[in-house]
Amino acid sequence: MKIMEDKPSGIVIVSLRRGDLLLESLTEVARVADIRSGVVMSGIGSLTKGRIHTVSSNDYPPTNDFIDLPGPLEVIQFGGIIADYQPHIHISLWDRERRFHGGHLEPGCEILTLSEISIHRLAELRMVRQPWDGTRVNVLDQASDS
Repeated sequence: MKIMEDKPSGIVIVSLRRGDLLLESLTEVARVADIRSGVVMSGIGSLTKGRIHTVSSNDYPPTNDFIDLPGPLEVIQFGGIIADYQPHIHISLWDRERRFHGGHLEPGCEILTLSEISIHRLAELRMVRQPWDGTRVNVLDQASDS
């Protein structure tokens, strides 16, 4: 993993290599590069295997389906928010049969060749995810120390 930064703009560029784990690496980048709050603007690459989850009901809170995808997978795009050093990422994937898959990124997605990611570190805004209505649903909010 390589982390590069353009300090004046607050842009952090991450280069992952074969065998790195995507979500786990993003979590490490947030800590190492001190990205308490940020926007994952873009992400591309390829995976040897993928794991996502999608909502599977209109109930509230909804139930989820967890999907394990064998590689090779082309990462079309991913993005999300980092709040309190924790990334929340959604990803779009294309498999070898030319089927599209998309959903919430889960741990265990292994890089095949590379992944290139751009993150905008937010200089002043501090965000957290907090319980909203007594369910297990956590929503984005401004931290009280912002």
